[in-house]
Amino acid sequence: MGILERWRRFWLGDLPDLEPDRELDVPSGFNVRELGGYQVDGGVTRYRRFLRSGGLDMLSQQDQRRLHGYGVRMVVDLRGDYEVASAHDKLTEIPGVRYLHVPLFNMDISDPKLERGDDEGSYYTLGYLTMLGNHHAIGRVFSFFATARPADCVLFHCAAGMDRTGVTAMLLLGLAGASRDRIIADYCYSFGSVDEVDRMVQDGTKGVRRELALRYEAISTSYDRLMGAYGSVYDYLRVCGLTNEELQQVRGHLLI
Repeated sequence: MGILERWRRFWLGDLPDLEPDRELDVPSGFNVRELGGYQVDGGVTRYRRFLRSGGLDMLSQQDQRRLHGYGVRMVVDLRGDYEVASAHDKLTEIPGVRYLHVPLFNMDISDPKLERGDDEGSYYTLGYLTMLGNHHAIGRVFSFFATARPADCVLFHCAAGMDRTGVTAMLLLGLAGASRDRIIADYCYSFGSVDEVDRMVQDGTKGVRRELALRYEAISTSYDRLMGAYGSVYDYLRVCGLTNEELQQVRGHLLI
């Protein structure tokens, strides 16, 4: 074990349930992943500070305890009103877990029951840009993030942990100073293996599975449009109503 790994374990503790692709072993959950361990401009993102996931309505009691033991003390539910009413977020049954419901988009874009034509790429992009245009909702989410205490792990989720959750993760990593490639890769890990996604981000989408290529193009276009309009995630979040102090608190919570 190298010096850096010993240092990490000293400060963060062992992470026995964390796989190399940052996915946590939560059998009754879906797409539960860390934002920790990414190299960013000015540091490394912390483990046990922000988790992204799919819905929590099927969590077993064991997995509720597992996530609570991992440090989860705050939950942000990005699903629509109907989704929340029909599928209760079970992690909130644990005393002391703070919960915020903010509908970022009122349906699950990745619901397989939704019919789409051949314009899936533009469909996803339009959905993401609509989410980013919901400044009030984004402002509420990040203001809540800013209230995290030093040891709190914040879990944010939607239904599939792909679209609404992916846009929120994009903003968090962008605020932390992650590169464009890193932000796009983190989003795409919901749709392919780490090796497959990393190769695509490095070499392009030629020869890549259609679904993964569509997702790559959608998040790339959305991110580039955001940067073109606002210049930085920081400046975008300021327009969403966040104060400089709140943004520094969120950034500091995520960064080592």
